[in-house]
Amino acid sequence: MISIVITYFNSSEFINRALYYAHLQKVVEKEIIVVDDGSDNNNKKILSQYADLIDLLITQKNKGQAAARNAGISKATGDFILNWDVDDYFEAEFSSEALKILEEKSNIKLVSSYALRTSNEISGELIKPLGGNYQNFLFENAALGSAMFRKLDWENAGGYDEKIKVGYEDWDFYLRLLYPKGEAFIIPEQLFTYHRHPESTTSLILRERSALIKRKYIYKKNETIYQQHYPELIDDVFYRLEREEQERYKNLERIEYKIGYYILNPLRKLKKHFTYFRKGLTSKVVVK
Repeated sequence: MISIVITYFNSSEFINRALYYAHLQKVVEKEIIVVDDGSDNNNKKILSQYADLIDLLITQKNKGQAAARNAGISKATGDFILNWDVDDYFEAEFSSEALKILEEKSNIKLVSSYALRTSNEISGELIKPLGGNYQNFLFENAALGSAMFRKLDWENAGGYDEKIKVGYEDWDFYLRLLYPKGEAFIIPEQLFTYHRHPESTTSLILRERSALIKRKYIYKKNETIYQQHYPELIDDVFYRLEREEQERYKNLERIEYKIGYYILNPLRKLKKHFTYFRKGLTSKVVVK
């Protein structure tokens, strides 16, 4: 049996679709678990209207994505876990295909697929994760954040790290899940749809700064793994430093351009008017 774990936080506009696709999954036995990670009263009320479609509803104070997933998986009765966020969904055939792969190959620890990243469910960007062994996950997540894996492997890997509140918890978990000899299998079909949320420039900047802190945390906590790949780690660190330096230079150029424009442009206009004025005076001079 598979346990479908859906995390929910103030996402009432997506719950109907998520549960619809959860029930569509083509497997003989499944249970649907929804973890409400501290939604407000209005979103809790809307979620309660779908009680008949949920086998187990877990409600907790807001603790973050990692904690919500761990809470759902710990209560799961299935041997296989399929987790996804409430605003995303898998196509009906994903579960049966992923389950077959996991049952046939013990070295496969994780199954995901190609994905459509979209804001309207019609058009968007086709994402093709790399998958493979843990080395492909050393510096980036090479699979989707939503995937199927064995509950036993989740336990052996220590679950999701709840200290990582938002972002990178999937990457960190997969790295530990695959080390040392596991594989992540990517089904070469678009069987997942990822909802893209609009983000402001400020939020992107703040996220980027937070990302560096989380990356450092993951490198240090998985010291045993990264010690074996010290040269690659150094290359990655300096690559990010160089990229940051390039971005800083680009921003500086933009700032200097704006300063130059707003300061020099009025001076140019003043010079232009002065030139016209001087020409006007010259034209009125009578030479005898």
